[in-house]
Amino acid sequence: MNNQEVLLEVRDLEVCFGDRRKKFVAVSNVNFEIYKGETFGLVGESGSGKTTIGRAIMRIYPTSKGEILYKGKKINGNISKELDRQVIKEIQMIFQDPMASLNERAKVDYIVSEGLMNTQKLPKEEVQKRVQKALSDVGLLPEFASRFPHEFSGGQRQRIGIARALIMEPEFIVADEPISALDVSIRAQVLNLLAKMQKERGLTYLFIAHDLSVMRFITDRIAVIHKGRIVELAPTEKLFAHPLHPYTKALLSAIPMPNPIMEKKKKLLVYDPEMHDYMIDRPSWQEIEPGHFVFANKGEFAQYQKELEK
Repeated sequence: MNNQEVLLEVRDLEVCFGDRRKKFVAVSNVNFEIYKGETFGLVGESGSGKTTIGRAIMRIYPTSKGEILYKGKKINGNISKELDRQVIKEIQMIFQDPMASLNERAKVDYIVSEGLMNTQKLPKEEVQKRVQKALSDVGLLPEFASRFPHEFSGGQRQRIGIARALIMEPEFIVADEPISALDVSIRAQVLNLLAKMQKERGLTYLFIAHDLSVMRFITDRIAVIHKGRIVELAPTEKLFAHPLHPYTKALLSAIPMPNPIMEKKKKLLVYDPEMHDYMIDRPSWQEIEPGHFVFANKGEFAQYQKELEK
């Protein structure tokens, strides 16, 4: 039994789009917990539902079923104004595209301070002081506050997005593919910045990405999602050492290897959902070993157990 403090819990989450006549289920039966101070990874291909889960936690997307609990309190659906203010302050999001997530018509000081001004009544001098500190914390000069977003590079714009989140002094941050739109040389800088902020402020991250090779070095645990359903969840190194679900194995096989000889010999696995026969033996979300969960029916579960024993 894990004795770590659970900061956020997702129970049987379902998110749908459309209406009764044409309903699309984007996310179904999603369950996981995020512990205080950890970096929890959510990985899957484009369109798998990763961002939908992040935005449901942020209350951007409404949920159809299930519960999202933050510090034991339900935060999806109708909640009190007091709890809504707490969620806005304590849960922040870093968006994927720094070119699209910043208001081009607004100056940096307004962009960074907007959330602060909407939730707290502070003197103008105090707001300016906090903006300058937030910019400084992410490695930007305080005088950048008077500039517009188009005057910055992609990496600098993402730092502005991080400053916008940090100025609220959050406890939990949803990082939605925060490095995928950046140059390779800039990615390490942003990842190091996020790690530094986590260490200094005790932050908890939900890190959403499609690149497992990056996730290995920054996450404590990883959940693998396919077409709106989580198929496997385990501590990061355990997932890399003993992947069980065929989709997880396919994702891991696609990671490039630095050794060209090994890369040539590597066998690329292709996942076919038709390989599962769920007509009679229905699958469920099960714990196969401490902290390692997999979506499987009885036959598959027995097979996965044999794989682990080997």
